[in-house]
Amino acid sequence: MLEIRFHGRGGTGSVLASRALAKAAFYAGKHAVTFPSFGAERRGAPVVAFVRINEEPIYQRTRIYEPDMIVVLDESLLELIDVAKGLKSDGIGVLNSTKKPGQIKLSKPVKAWVIDANKIACETLGHSITNSVMLGALIRATDIVSLENLEQGILSVFKSKLGENVARKNVEVAEIAYESTMYGTTEGSRNYSDLQPWLPDINELPIGTIIPKTQVNGGQQIGPGSAKTRITGSWSNFKAEINQEKCIQCLQCMFHCPEGTIQQNSEELVVNRRYCKACRICGYICPEKAISMIKINGLSEIIK
Repeated sequence: MLEIRFHGRGGTGSVLASRALAKAAFYAGKHAVTFPSFGAERRGAPVVAFVRINEEPIYQRTRIYEPDMIVVLDESLLELIDVAKGLKSDGIGVLNSTKKPGQIKLSKPVKAWVIDANKIACETLGHSITNSVMLGALIRATDIVSLENLEQGILSVFKSKLGENVARKNVEVAEIAYESTMYGTTEGSRNYSDLQPWLPDINELPIGTIIPKTQVNGGQQIGPGSAKTRITGSWSNFKAEINQEKCIQCLQCMFHCPEGTIQQNSEELVVNRRYCKACRICGYICPEKAISMIKINGLSEIIK
């Protein structure tokens, strides 16, 4: 299975690009899953989108933490975000940059296909939205789908949203990018440690976010574990793990868990992995640092 992570900015087409690639995989006779990850970000804020492509049906719905490929649609993100985080040792980067591969600094050396996507987009489309350019470069970097399949995917997704004329222009820039991408290896000397995201402490989190399982008028159940068909634990392959030797039973993790997945069982606190989405709030507020995130491999392990 090929796992691809797109890094872009809100409103600039990274989600549309991921959908077009997934549709191209469909036309190639493969299975594909795609979804974005963002909250209430304004236009221009960093966002990510994920694509999985496989010969067999895909059941995994988690974020992609260890991608085979990264695609960076905006050059400024290379300085703001560790886009290579989790990239496999033999992974590939497809980067939008005015620099040559050897002039780009990431957190580790990455075999990369690089293209000045803004220039091509501006010259052909009249604006700097680079999604279709980067798709052309991506297809040059991997043979997961053909250029013909990609063109079908772009037309299918872009035409319904932007119209046929604009969709065909985007096919044109993808073809240009396919012939214009440079290959090389990036440097691995950039330090992103000073750019870690803000995390709340215990005084900045609301107490009492847990919602008990309740039956409302009409017999419908609400609260954690009530939606048996929507096992939210499959949303992440990381799970909270409580070190029982360090735990002092202060119960703050239980009170702050927004999904109510932490429960008291005899004299221990346990995590219900079927519903834990790895939001990490419990780890942030634990005064003894007794909670860590562990990786679970395979959907069957996540939901057991």
